[in-house]
Amino acid sequence: MINYVYTDRSGHKKARPVKNRKEYVAIRNTDANVKNFAAARAGDKKAKMALKQFNYNDLLPNGVLRGCHHSASTFAHDIDCGNEEECKEMAQRILAKKEEIGLLELSVSSGWGLHAVCRREPGKTILECQVKMAMATQTEMDTNAHDQARVLFTGPATDDVLLYLDDAIFDELLSEEQSAEEYQRLKNREKSGAEDVPAGAKKANKHYRPWETQGGPNERMNNGGEIKSFKGIPYEQIIEEWWRQNGGVPQEGERNVKLYQLAVSLRAICDNSKQLVLSVVPRLGLDDLEVERIVDSACKETPKGLSKAMQSVLSALGISNAGISFSRILNSTEQQQQMDKWLWEWGAQIEALFDDFPILKDICRGLKRNQYAAALFVSGGFMMTLMTRCKYSFYHRPEELRRLNCEVQVIGDPASGKSFATRLYKQLIAPIIAADRVGKEAINAYREQMKTKGANKEKPKKPKVAIRVHPARTSNAQFIQDMVNSVEEIDGEKIQLHMLTFDTELDNTMRVQKSGSWMDKESLELKAFHNEEDGQFYSNMDSIVENFVVTWNYVYTGTPLALKAKINERNFGSGLATRLTCIPLPPTNFEMISRERHDDAASDERLKEWGEKLDRMKGILSLDKIVDELYDWTARRMEDAKEDNSKAEEMLLKRCAYHGINFSAPFIVMRHWDKIHQDGAYYCGEFETDDVDWKLAELIVNIQYACQRHYFLALAEKYFDDQQREVSMNSHRKNKTYEGFSRLPEEFMVEDVIACFSLLSASAARMKIKRLSEDHLIEKIDDYVDNGTTKAIYKKIGIMV
Repeated sequence: MINYVYTDRSGHKKARPVKNRKEYVAIRNTDANVKNFAAARAGDKKAKMALKQFNYNDLLPNGVLRGCHHSASTFAHDIDCGNEEECKEMAQRILAKKEEIGLLELSVSSGWGLHAVCRREPGKTILECQVKMAMATQTEMDTNAHDQARVLFTGPATDDVLLYLDDAIFDELLSEEQSAEEYQRLKNREKSGAEDVPAGAKKANKHYRPWETQGGPNERMNNGGEIKSFKGIPYEQIIEEWWRQNGGVPQEGERNVKLYQLAVSLRAICDNSKQLVLSVVPRLGLDDLEVERIVDSACKETPKGLSKAMQSVLSALGISNAGISFSRILNSTEQQQQMDKWLWEWGAQIEALFDDFPILKDICRGLKRNQYAAALFVSGGFMMTLMTRCKYSFYHRPEELRRLNCEVQVIGDPASGKSFATRLYKQLIAPIIAADRVGKEAINAYREQMKTKGANKEKPKKPKVAIRVHPARTSNAQFIQDMVNSVEEIDGEKIQLHMLTFDTELDNTMRVQKSGSWMDKESLELKAFHNEEDGQFYSNMDSIVENFVVTWNYVYTGTPLALKAKINERNFGSGLATRLTCIPLPPTNFEMISRERHDDAASDERLKEWGEKLDRMKGILSLDKIVDELYDWTARRMEDAKEDNSKAEEMLLKRCAYHGINFSAPFIVMRHWDKIHQDGAYYCGEFETDDVDWKLAELIVNIQYACQRHYFLALAEKYFDDQQREVSMNSHRKNKTYEGFSRLPEEFMVEDVIACFSLLSASAARMKIKRLSEDHLIEKIDDYVDNGTTKAIYKKIGIMV
């Protein structure tokens, strides 16, 4: 199966199937493709991106590359070679085994690599087939190059480039329905850890050699022979009772999810020790590497005490509750101690990512490790504002492209070190500040002219300028005017750029913005997170009359008291809390900050350089894999909330995935900058995310969910408790007619009506029947004769409300 991938006039990527050899050769042999191939081979990256693109992994029945869900009977394999000589040697090796590997096409790439297309083995994933081919031909493979949407940038169909082509490649063996079923089957196979590949194939490696793999997956932790137990009951027995109470031992297709749920609950009786949990959980046919991944993910979750499900299991085994805390509500001191511990742990995880994301080292410079989380989110908010010209597709309504939105609030006591945000603001946002300066000068000049003009003089026209950075003290009329003016045309599409507000005093911001409706931005705050539509229609001459989408990011630092005034039990139901990213700054605990002997100008300069690059970034971001992982992460958390029957946790969870993708996107783009190329005044490009990118996104979404629960769980629980009380107060007693109708059988006679409605006579019953018939609640279905008297049978046909 070959799909030709091209860009239509509107700038969107489309795809169509290639039916035969003649058409395939004609597409590849265009003059432009021949020239671009030669330029790409000489090192021109832009020419490489302009080569003809083909997809071999998916049917793409809808003609679009995004959302591939129809596995083809073929798969593509991109092989890196060191040079021309090595390329020729590898090509001979592959061609010699073409029958064994099901080879359909072999082409030379612009960088002296090889593009192979083979027949995929039914029931096997692309990764499995790639590993099998690499083993057979002893060629290196990229373990991240097995996604459905993978395209190959292809040169001309000349003899020295197109080395082999079997016409069978144009015959697709699967129908659209069969390919959709195969995709789901393979997806389940991948998620359940059933792929028959070495453990190394699951790690990011651009030069993986599966034939050199030695040894198996990690050995189980519990190899000492001891029987581990909790309060005298072996963990094995506890797990057996768990399965008995929770639907039995999981079968293939549900093993990962149920094993994860077990691991989360086991933590409470395993001292929250990953090693202990890993040593006692059953394998269920999964390899040890997969089990370790599941346990690792479970142990990253915020500890919540003993779950109701585990409490039930322990009770059934006769284990008392003594010594085990079932309360999920901590006092304020315990809460703060727990958060302080998490901040240190998150800081250590961020520090471990310094090598993969070097910018983090510059962002966190001069801070303590427990302040790294705040720096990560503040810088992420600034950088996603710079990337305002970028979009991505989310799992909820994937056809609607999303923008990178944030509403950050760093919360800490006075003098707790919140001023670090000012440094990041000045360095990263410098490009926007410089662009705004032109607009501000034009507005100030206009106002000076207005002052000097007499009453009867012709007034100058107010300039239409783009000013994107606004202080907290900005009127709504001016803010909206500038937001509507801040529009750029990118690839033929007009894009309204993000506004930005940064203020180091949330307390002051709230006081200023509550001066009146002319400055109160609460409505804009609510609509900014999803870029919802708003509008204004005032009679004064200075306000524009227009509907607009709200594009506004803001970063505030403030005190816990300011946050309490911002979000409290009176306004919690507005939904602003789940839109906010509230990150705590720990207390200083009488410790001095590290003394800085000199200013690291190079660090600041690197931040400025990245700010300038990200400010020119455009296009649709290649984040589909991260979105898929976040969907699975949210599904697991939803199962936790369901198990705890907690609507409060469900509410706080729903928007966390947006935060995970928005804050990780700038860092992921910077990590893959070698795949980004310049397009005129802007940067754009496609890249492939991997496990390292997901590690950052997972850390971000875990921090967001933990902080949501830390600040707002009590408010959310009170919100639902109050809601339940209001429902109870508003409930009313059902009237006699309703209760009588509910007691009637589906088919009934007059005697039944007398009994159910407690009537005194048959005539009263007939009047009731008449009213019910006229209301289309019942109908007559039959007559019968009883002792010479004709009687009727009726049937319910409606519902009384």
